[in-house]
Amino acid sequence: MIFEGDNSVIEAIKEKKRLMKAGEAHEHIKPLLFYDGGLMKGAYGVGAGLAMEELGLNHAFTSVVGVSSGAPSAAYFISGDTKRGASLVWEECCSRRFINVWRFWNQVDTFFFSAVLRNVTGKGIDTKKVFESDTDLYIAVANFETGEPELLLPENGEELFTAIQASILMPNVSSDKVKFKDIRYVDGGFTRPHALMKAINQIEATHILMITNQDKTVATIPWLERFLNHTIYRHRMPKLLRFAAHERRHARMKAVEYIKEHHPIPCALVWGDHSIRSMERDRVVVKQVIEKSKQWWLALFSNTVEPQTSNR
Repeated sequence: MIFEGDNSVIEAIKEKKRLMKAGEAHEHIKPLLFYDGGLMKGAYGVGAGLAMEELGLNHAFTSVVGVSSGAPSAAYFISGDTKRGASLVWEECCSRRFINVWRFWNQVDTFFFSAVLRNVTGKGIDTKKVFESDTDLYIAVANFETGEPELLLPENGEELFTAIQASILMPNVSSDKVKFKDIRYVDGGFTRPHALMKAINQIEATHILMITNQDKTVATIPWLERFLNHTIYRHRMPKLLRFAAHERRHARMKAVEYIKEHHPIPCALVWGDHSIRSMERDRVVVKQVIEKSKQWWLALFSNTVEPQTSNR
């Protein structure tokens, strides 16, 4: 993993936990945790969640935002069940029932995934724990018609499951349709501007920690995806959404550069290390990446990982 930004973010999260445990005032520290998406690259964030949960940091964040594959990770983290969510990633998510690149009409089955979250395989999200938490959970989605980001704040279990399904629904590779309060939404990563900009403008925070669930590479989507979006999958996305999809990596980098260079509060982000592909289905690889990420995050919070760069 690669750490960038202000190391004071990590120290603030640890201090928040210390104050909470001591029963002292801690409201002046309001960390925001932002889980970005990346399909199976979400394994990076699962490892992060496992490490922070082991360190007792589940409730140290005032707000958590989940985007795409980061949405279920955020929910499991807040509920204190990241371990259950991790097993789902290397089992159900690695099955052809969820991802099948040869199932051209619906390569990613979000209804299957949503059913798993509802506990059909015994690994569902404990919604009671989610809503008992003092942490606000936002699910980032893209408006189907415009590609603009929205932050949904579910108020019950059904809204949570629906919001997560919408947030992971990549409209170019999934033909599923999901509506939240009568508005059609899709993958929270298919937005312009990036959902991170929506979050930092809408949510009051004193520190920001972003798990990118991405490798730090070029800011353009693969040429094959661009070609398919313009041909086979063209009819699945309105023009504005298709444009947002094409520019999503650039939008992410633009948002990242903004928080690093111009945002007034301390920000930190963590990149992946190219150890997993977006469509990875090898369970051994997924488990290895999750464990590697977990150990790295444990080291980060023990102050044995130094920032690669500093934005302050």
